[in-house]
Amino acid sequence: MSIRFGVCTDLENIPVLMDAGYDYIEYNFTKLVEMSEIEFAEAKAIVEKHQFYAESYNCFFPGTIRLTGPDVDYDQITAHIRTGMARAAQLGGKICVIGSGGSRSIPEGFDFDTGCRQFMKVLEIAGEIAAEYGITIVVEALRKTETNLLNTVAECIHLVKQVNKANVRALADFYHVFSSGETLDAIRHNDGWLKHLHLARANADRAMPYAEDIPQVEQWAEAVKASGYEGRLSLEGNCLPEFEECVRRTRKIIECFNN
Repeated sequence: MSIRFGVCTDLENIPVLMDAGYDYIEYNFTKLVEMSEIEFAEAKAIVEKHQFYAESYNCFFPGTIRLTGPDVDYDQITAHIRTGMARAAQLGGKICVIGSGGSRSIPEGFDFDTGCRQFMKVLEIAGEIAAEYGITIVVEALRKTETNLLNTVAECIHLVKQVNKANVRALADFYHVFSSGETLDAIRHNDGWLKHLHLARANADRAMPYAEDIPQVEQWAEAVKASGYEGRLSLEGNCLPEFEECVRRTRKIIECFNN
């Protein structure tokens, strides 16, 4: 089984992705939740017209929903998840990424262990609802400038093991791996706990890779292949200089994950 490639972008870019040889689109979960019924019907029509599906989702929670601290509202969290999952499933959803660094960051002065337990409860709720639709939740490690909770792939894997749900797993984002200084060991030896990948080049501009980045992308690909990973890889970077040229260039570069 080869790795499937997608891009984090808007639905209007589906024709470009199809022409460039991608397999799916990764869409914004919060945007999906906040759509009116008319807007959702229009989004669904686009996907069905092209038969090109939104198989994965990012931006799971908006900053207005707290996942840790004294203001957590599990009813609000559950409602958000239920609305989004029902819609994501209709657009072909298989993977939902929980990054949401601001929402999950544990407030200063709040007990850290309590915050961790709160976040684990959110993952349990999300996992249970997602399971109704055959969707897997993946937790994303984020750099320290974005959150104080789960900054490495190894930490994410450790946490999801504690959650202990078949459809709650971890994600490796190579930009964040680079930013945190983590080695590729947790990716190379993930024992099946990784179920999704994000990629942008290891550079402050967080752009999609250029030719000069091929040696590092090949190192990442080697670690992924060594682990036996089979799943999806989404480009989640800035498109420089412009979208169409960027996704065409990068599609050729990431083919090393399948060679």
